[in-house]
Amino acid sequence: MSLLLLIDGYNLSQPIAPSSAPPPGWLENNRRVLLRDLTNHLPDAVRDQTCVVFDAADPPRDRPDRYTQQGIDIQFAVRHASADELLQEIIRAHHTPKRLMVVSSDHQVQLAAKRRGAKFFDSQPWLDDLTDGKLHLAVKLPQPPGNPSDQDGGAGQGTRQKPGPVAPEEVSDWLREFGFED
Repeated sequence: MSLLLLIDGYNLSQPIAPSSAPPPGWLENNRRVLLRDLTNHLPDAVRDQTCVVFDAADPPRDRPDRYTQQGIDIQFAVRHASADELLQEIIRAHHTPKRLMVVSSDHQVQLAAKRRGAKFFDSQPWLDDLTDGKLHLAVKLPQPPGNPSDQDGGAGQGTRQKPGPVAPEEVSDWLREFGFED
């Protein structure tokens, strides 16, 4: 499977040290909350095609620089100057960038996505929409048989129901409104 979702981890979680002497593990707690939220809100098929990249200033000591959690590929930019550099490298190497949604508010990362034809979305609005049930992706996901939801490939990805039957009076009102009276 190819990568569908590339996330700038700290850009999305926006970690700010709680004080001049932050408690031990505050950054790890921040990562854990973000990954928990992604796990809770992303469908399995999307998690399996998602990569979250973090800066490597403080990678967890008990983990390698790359691992998988609940299907999500987690990478720390240990051999890069920043997560942005690794994100741009992943975007450049992607073999079908038009299928890729990049979640970052960093303009250099967004520019790299745009140059390759990938879609991009600012971090906070993307996360707000995700927690509201709207998943923004660059492509429409196939629906399992018998699933009535509709996904629109980037402009919401939320569950939508088909409209029910329209009363004849309402049809007549609309016909009149648009000048199609009998």
